[in-house]
Amino acid sequence: MSLAHQNLAVAVGAAKQLAKSLLLDSERDGTAPTGRSSALYLSLMVMHKQLLVAEPPPPPVSQFAADLEQLARACKGRMDPVKPLIEAAVRVAREM
Repeated sequence: MSLAHQNLAVAVGAAKQLAKSLLLDSERDGTAPTGRSSALYLSLMVMHKQLLVAEPPPPPVSQFAADLEQLARACKGRMDPVKPLIEAAVRVAREM
């Protein structure tokens, strides 16, 4: 795995962990997570897996930027705290 993929995997992983934590908090509060919140977490989970896989090699880091930007725009309500982490991942993807 390239250094660029490793750096992006760390950034996406941090966003994924926060999204998961927010979903679990929602469940503990007795509030059902919205479909949007669940979809955001699942998208980050899939992207994180794509970045970590060795075979076949993941696509170039820059190809993840547009998807990350779309996910950042989807951060609303309970998932709003995830937005800065996704925006940081976008910067990592653009700089590599």
